Amino acid sequence: TELWGILDDLVVLQRQGLNRVLIQIDNLEVVKLIQESQSASANSSLVRRVLQLLKLVGYWRIRQYVPREENRVVDSLAKMASDKKKDVRIFEEVPEKLLHLLEFDIEKNAF
Repeated sequence: TELWGILDDLVVLQRQGLNRVLIQIDNLEVVKLIQESQSASANSSLVRRVLQLLKLVGYWRIRQYVPREENRVVDSLAKMASDKKKDVRIFEEVPEKLLHLLEFDIEKNAF
């Protein structure tokens, strides 16, 4: 499901014309899958599509495995997303309830 989430997000970013992406994920398997598939041909059509969109984005980076407990902002955003069905929410500013978590993550070098 994480790969589908990355794919959906990349489609939104591409439509908005954004050309810099930082992917942060706490699933080490997904990180390895994307990184290793860059140098070899991907077996999964989903991985191939993700890589194809990443090439179109321009600059992108996947953040090495960041455990949930060290990246509270991403964990909280993921929980917010799971509360909604299929709605896409784009934040122009940091939601107020995440400000203290953002400060904590910055202190812990999660970004």
